[in-house]
Amino acid sequence: MSDLSVNWNCVFSLLPYDCTGKILALTSPVDVCRVSLVSKSLQSAADSDSVWEKFLPSDYESIISGSVNPIPDFASKKELYVYLCHNPILINEGRKCFSLDKWSGKKCYFLGGRNLNISWDTPKYLKWISLPDSRFPEVAKLDYDWCLDIQGTIRAGVLSPRTSYAAYFVYKLKNESEFHLRPVNVSVGIFGVKLETRLAFLVPVKDRPQHRNHIDAEDVSEPKPKPEQLDDDFEESIAEKYRRLLDRLWQHIPENATGSVRSIVQRPKLRDDGWLEVELGEFYTENEEDCIEMNLNEVDDCAFLKKGLIIEGIEIRPRMG
Repeated sequence: MSDLSVNWNCVFSLLPYDCTGKILALTSPVDVCRVSLVSKSLQSAADSDSVWEKFLPSDYESIISGSVNPIPDFASKKELYVYLCHNPILINEGRKCFSLDKWSGKKCYFLGGRNLNISWDTPKYLKWISLPDSRFPEVAKLDYDWCLDIQGTIRAGVLSPRTSYAAYFVYKLKNESEFHLRPVNVSVGIFGVKLETRLAFLVPVKDRPQHRNHIDAEDVSEPKPKPEQLDDDFEESIAEKYRRLLDRLWQHIPENATGSVRSIVQRPKLRDDGWLEVELGEFYTENEEDCIEMNLNEVDDCAFLKKGLIIEGIEIRPRMG
């Protein structure tokens, strides 16, 4: 490793300083950080504004000028880059959030509840509240709703070009029991083009109720099933239930779906910030004029009166790899 480092230094030592910076700017933020750690002689070039300016979006000045909160003055572009990776900024009067993906420098956007179209958006059914663990001034709290329908849109041109993105619905459940075994349709795609729809659950697997098998006296000697076995049985029951519903729900299922419902069901994950997220779908920013549509709505056959859903918004971030 030491010989390789020496050879690397020798090669770059023959190049003008500006040329070294241009080469580093063609790599990635992660690569530049690695170079600065391996070679002290290249650290100056790796930390230069000319390099990190290339990793910032071309319209970053316009974006941060619209920040609801003041942005600190930084001594270098690298410091600004790091700040935007770890400190999402509120824009559009607090309705939207902007940040950078620390690995690639790609743009990330978070559409707050106020930036979405939510069904039953009246004071009787939907309230706007403040939560200390939300990045937005207000989040939507569903008091009563019969048929959940949420839609968000964003223009591809405001995102990083030629990039694969995924959209995630971010939320909390105050009444998990009202959402057990209640699937929703999720989809993402270009507005005006038929979208590929998948099924999703809003309650994590670990929080779903398990089967309670009745044990008679003669069955006492039988070993009790392990928790993971109960989860498997529960998943199988869900799959079996929705196999029987496929005839009615087939228009919601992608044409390339297999016979296993499990393969097309999205399940939520717990985020580091304490909120839940479920993936709505993915898209590619090929045409900047495209309007990307993101949807979550209930399966018609499973609509019911419910409450306790808190909606933070829809987060859009680049796919890794």
